Amino acid sequence: MERKHNNIKRIIHRAAEELNSTLKISRETAITNFTKIISAKVLNYKLNRSGNFENKDDIKCLMRKHSILMQYFEKRYGNFIGTYSFNEKSIPEDSNFKNKIWVCWWQGIDNAPDIVKKCVHSIEVNAMPYEVIVLDDTNYRNYVNVPDWMELKRNQGIITRTHFSDFLRLELLAEHGGIWLDSTFFASNFNAEEIIKLPVWSIKRPGYAHLSVACGRFANYSFGCNFENRKVFAIIRDYLLEYWKTNDSMVDYLFLDYLIELALRHNSYLQKMLDGIPDNNPECDEFQKILGKEYSEKKWKELTEHTQLFKLSWKQSYPMKVNGQDTFYGMMMNNNL
Repeated sequence: MERKHNNIKRIIHRAAEELNSTLKISRETAITNFTKIISAKVLNYKLNRSGNFENKDDIKCLMRKHSILMQYFEKRYGNFIGTYSFNEKSIPEDSNFKNKIWVCWWQGIDNAPDIVKKCVHSIEVNAMPYEVIVLDDTNYRNYVNVPDWMELKRNQGIITRTHFSDFLRLELLAEHGGIWLDSTFFASNFNAEEIIKLPVWSIKRPGYAHLSVACGRFANYSFGCNFENRKVFAIIRDYLLEYWKTNDSMVDYLFLDYLIELALRHNSYLQKMLDGIPDNNPECDEFQKILGKEYSEKKWKELTEHTQLFKLSWKQSYPMKVNGQDTFYGMMMNNNL
């Protein structure tokens, strides 16, 4: 069963946003691109809902959309040169913020759904001795500097909480380094020390899926860097700030991935650092697909053989038992995984 996350009013609003943004992109590239983009967005929605993997025709449709949107971003921001200065020595390393793992639940973790609480707890247990800092509406200003104009757009509802968290993760890493994980990650034998030692990190599964222009080369719900390589995320943050300075709406739900791809094309340093990330967590999305199914120790061993982090969702609900047997969800919620 799904939670009542979507209602008619929200669905209509999102559909209108998608139509308006597609029209905007088509006007700046070619009006004939309108149906190509819409077709890909509908396909993206269907694939997300069904959990099915793409076939060759799906990939062709999705990649055509990515090509069109990259034309748009290239036209708008291809000549952008970071205007938000970054100096590696401008922020001295603060031991209070060293090697932190950052997660966020805007309403406060006490008000989070049970599955989110379980995920955050699993990160905390596996991350020891490193500290997990849970950010929310009451404390995020203690850790980052936010431009006044961006706070204003957020308060006006122009920038949603979801997309404000895009800025939050980039700013945290640009200022302090560490690891960012979305609060819906379930950790199993997660080795934080291995990631903290890496210059730059993200979940990376090349060619895994084509719903995003990243195609598995990075995943913006999982980023990390050591203090010395904060510049990587300062560069990406600059593109994001420039986008919101010049826009009052998003042209695509995954627009951050397009901005990262654009930055990679125009910055050899950034490209080198992200290319250097080793492939990791190949089964990251597979646990969610079986949460409501009867638990199998064999299947769990297969999933965790090469994967430590599993991306889940709070927008669905799952049974604790099926035919009198514990489900994967039940095992997870009862601390048996």
